[in-house]
Amino acid sequence: MIINTPDTKDYWSCLIRRGMLHSETETIEHWTLAPQQGLTLGDQGVHEAVIILSGHADIEGRKLETGSVVLAPAQEQATLRAETETILLSVRTYPESVTSNLPPRIPELPESEGAI
Repeated sequence: MIINTPDTKDYWSCLIRRGMLHSETETIEHWTLAPQQGLTLGDQGVHEAVIILSGHADIEGRKLETGSVVLAPAQEQATLRAETETILLSVRTYPESVTSNLPPRIPELPESEGAI
């Protein structure tokens, strides 16, 4: 499995992609938004969970702060806008209409190496 470290010089880093996860999960991403920078949710056709790791943001008039979680169903668009520098972690998963058509992702490790 490849796991990346967030790039502090960029506002977006992909930490893990679908090929490394179960079929339902598309990606796990790290975001650093500048004040007033927005992140559109719901326009990728995936469900999204966004965790505010630090900072303050707003989504549709609701104030978010460190520790807040936003759950955004697929196809329900909204824009999360940073009020201060805001660091986010997002997990994007496919809806059942997609995952029901995907082959299962089954680890191919020997059983003795499959446990942590």
